[in-house]
Amino acid sequence: MSKIVHTLLENVAWLHDLSGILTLFFTLIFVVVIIRVLRWKKEDVEEYKRLPLTDNESENQ
Repeated sequence: MSKIVHTLLENVAWLHDLSGILTLFFTLIFVVVIIRVLRWKKEDVEEYKRLPLTDNESENQ
C-alpha cells in the first residue's frame, strides 16, 4: 500500500494539472451561476413593472 502511495506522490505534476483544470471548471461554474441569478432577478423586476399600480377590486368597493 505504501509503495502505491509513494509511486503516486513521486510524480505530482498530474496533481498540479488537475488543480488547474478544477480551478478553471469551478470558476466557469461560478460565472454561469452569477449570470443566471442576475437574469432571474431582471425577470422579476420586469414582472413587477407590468403589475398595475392600483388594485381594481379596492376601487369598486
